[in-house]
Amino acid sequence: MIDHNVLMYAMEGSESSLFSADQVAGYAVTAVFVVINVIVAYIILKKFVFKPILKMIKNRQDALNGELDDAASKNEEASANLEESKKAIEDARIKASGIIEDARENAEKQAESIVKKAREDASEILARAEEDAARMKMSAVDELKDDIAALAVQVAERVLGDVVPRSTLQEAAVKYTDEVVRSEVKKDE
Repeated sequence: MIDHNVLMYAMEGSESSLFSADQVAGYAVTAVFVVINVIVAYIILKKFVFKPILKMIKNRQDALNGELDDAASKNEEASANLEESKKAIEDARIKASGIIEDARENAEKQAESIVKKAREDASEILARAEEDAARMKMSAVDELKDDIAALAVQVAERVLGDVVPRSTLQEAAVKYTDEVVRSEVKKDE
């Protein structure tokens, strides 16, 4: 075994420089260890850090893609619902205008029916009123005729006295009163 003092002397005796063979060998060994450490660190980081991070990023990307696809399908569904709603509104508008048109036609028919019924009722009322007026007129004429005949008989009795019997005077008064009244009523009509 080598004496420790000898080694120290050998080291002290030789001049140490930055680029001596021993120094370069030390640098090379250090470089090899650094490279090995970097490779080991890369493998460890790749296995324990990069893979989970990449897996998490991929999962997040898949989730985002799924949400985007879901949003696109919901957007399409909303567009379809919007079109259906527009069509339903247009159909409802058409039905409403049809209902309004039918209601207007029904109202016009009812108005015509009511006016026709009112005219018929008015015609019936006028006809009844005319009949009532004619009846009342005839009744008044008959009463007037009777009054005139009675008055004529009274006047004739006073003028003629007992010369002509009362029954003859009454017959003549009724006959002439009927003729006069009929001729006057025909003139009025």
